[in-house]
Amino acid sequence: MMRKLLIAAAAGALALVSGCATAQQTTPSIAAAPEPALWVVRDADSKIYLYGTIHLRKAGASWGGPAAERALGEAQEVWTEIEMDPAREGEMQGLVVKYGIDTARPLSSKVSPERWTQIQTAAAGFGMPTANIEPMKPWLASLTFSILPMMKAGYDPNAGVDRAIDRLSRAGGKTMRAFETAEQQLQFFSTFSETAQVQMLYQALDDINEGAATLAALEAAWEKGDDRALANEMVAEMQREYPELYDVLLKRRNAAWTDTLVKELQGSGVDFVAVGAAHLVGPDSVQAMLQARNISGVTIERVTRAPY
Repeated sequence: MMRKLLIAAAAGALALVSGCATAQQTTPSIAAAPEPALWVVRDADSKIYLYGTIHLRKAGASWGGPAAERALGEAQEVWTEIEMDPAREGEMQGLVVKYGIDTARPLSSKVSPERWTQIQTAAAGFGMPTANIEPMKPWLASLTFSILPMMKAGYDPNAGVDRAIDRLSRAGGKTMRAFETAEQQLQFFSTFSETAQVQMLYQALDDINEGAATLAALEAAWEKGDDRALANEMVAEMQREYPELYDVLLKRRNAAWTDTLVKELQGSGVDFVAVGAAHLVGPDSVQAMLQARNISGVTIERVTRAPY
């Protein structure tokens, strides 16, 4: 099913953008910490920590365990998927309008009458006026109906792991780096065919009551550092059932990020990389791509103990 893919995508794209408006309101706790998977890439004079993240957490939930805290404290540079500076909130909102809004052809004209009734009912259930949904492109509507159930269940973009790491790092005076721009991330979705976008929307509507439970299961696997479970539940399904999305959302981006990290290894110092957990599991993970480069003197190992 596409449900897990949509949940991961919704959290990655919409949560990072929508969370900017109030990014400084949530103070994450680092007590009772889980121990998610942490990897380290080393050569003679540099070290890169790789840390998979969850983009949505409940307020007060920990962003990571002792190993991740130590690694972040050691790092001079911190990488996230996109820049999350609250000062750029207006720019991000403008990009959502640019790539996700279609005033010429309303959403009701792109879906069946039965589905439009379902959309209106779903929107009303979340207190959202139909007028807010009508101009959305199907991809944006699909992500909206994927993330709203999770937020209703108490998950908060401002409590996401990426955002917590960003706040702590900025407060600590670390150099902030980003692999992509917000525009690039939104373009990934806007370039899908309208047929594929409508399919995503229909799947989101059909799975609207299961989103929070699905995220809770993925979150539990992340907290235990169970990268095998995350790979099976997210990456393997996407690769098998939606190869085009897998190629665009994971494989190509991982390859581009790997190129960047190879260049980082040519310098020196300690970097901390915090990206969605799906990018660090499976056969085309960043670690696997770095390993495939077979760079002399570079080693890759897991820092935290796996639960299997």
